[in-house]
Amino acid sequence: MKNKVLQFIASFSTLLLFSCQKTVSSYDEIAVDSVAVVVDSVVPTINNKWEYHESTDKMTSKSIKFAQIISNESLNLEFPYDGNNYGHLTLRKNDHMNIYLSIDKGQISGGYDNNFITVRFDDEKPIKFSYSEPQDSSSDLIFIDNEVKFLSKLKKSKKTLVSLPLYREGNQILEFNTVDFKW
Repeated sequence: MKNKVLQFIASFSTLLLFSCQKTVSSYDEIAVDSVAVVVDSVVPTINNKWEYHESTDKMTSKSIKFAQIISNESLNLEFPYDGNNYGHLTLRKNDHMNIYLSIDKGQISGGYDNNFITVRFDDEKPIKFSYSEPQDSSSDLIFIDNEVKFLSKLKKSKKTLVSLPLYREGNQILEFNTVDFKW
């Protein structure tokens, strides 16, 4: 009985395979959807806006405020980090201010002596900011040092570019539409 079921499945699969084949006798019969080709070649961009939310620290019952924006474009990384991969710029305020940058996939890796990113606010000259790694040693998130300077520049900017070092990918640039930031 088991052999008959396997023979039936093999026969059905073969029939299905051959019935799906289409032969083309000349190039005149091939039609190309040029609109689909153009759409497939365009890199998607997102014009994101700031999102704000608030939560309560269960241990202290104090309020924690967040502001976050997602990068306009996905990073272009090789396997195993390929596919959609956006950057997230987040501000967190409770007793003190934290500004951190994270990516969906990949490893932010400046090395032992190169823990810095380059940031450009609008058309100003690029500025280097040092960063700290998280205590849990996550490699997809960094805390930007000198939060006061970063925040003052961010409040005035409409566009922010961040160049960050990624493991085996070199420096990649994330662009954020930072207009209408209210903090």
